[in-house]
Amino acid sequence: MAQNKGSDCTQKESHCRSLTRQLLRTLWAEHPKGVTWNKNSDPDQCLRIIAKCSRLLACLRGAIDVDHGENDHRFIHSPPIIENPDRINCLLYNLARGHAVARGRRRLSLADMAPVLEVTLDSAPTSRSILFRNLLKAGGVLRTSGVEDVLRCSKPTALKQMQVLKWLGVVEKSEAVPESGRPEQEIRLVERFNWFLSPEFKTLNWPEFQTQSGFL
Repeated sequence: MAQNKGSDCTQKESHCRSLTRQLLRTLWAEHPKGVTWNKNSDPDQCLRIIAKCSRLLACLRGAIDVDHGENDHRFIHSPPIIENPDRINCLLYNLARGHAVARGRRRLSLADMAPVLEVTLDSAPTSRSILFRNLLKAGGVLRTSGVEDVLRCSKPTALKQMQVLKWLGVVEKSEAVPESGRPEQEIRLVERFNWFLSPEFKTLNWPEFQTQSGFL
């Protein structure tokens, strides 16, 4: 209702262009010769977070072909191709620096980690991003039925997505104790990515209502 009563699309686009142009001109005026950045002054805590994100994203973006076996219900797959996280590390670092410059700083702070985390969680294939976000919400453990719910998919598809995350080194998979007589499998976040379950990770994220409503 609000969208249909508000300004039309052309007016909104024009307003966005005007604000973007104003921001860029302000930054250019403040830094006519570019930005001199002292990398050694960036806090180790920020650089460590960026490194954690780059390692996770490299796994989440891994390329792998999966199919069913010819004579059974098991999956067969090609060797997973996981890129070196160095390039992602550089890109996320530049993203954080850009956010700092836009906020009037020439040094990273924890306030610059929110966009890094958002890009990390949303730059994998859609189903993996959704599954990983919900895995974190569930405390790092999800069963087959839970995966079916969050992906709105069939059990075979859920099992396939769970297996893919295992092959990519993001989770461990095991048989779960059955509930109501239904056999289930369970995925659990591997220890090397447990930081994404920590209070620090939750504190650094943008609040959900802000990202969903487009406030940031």
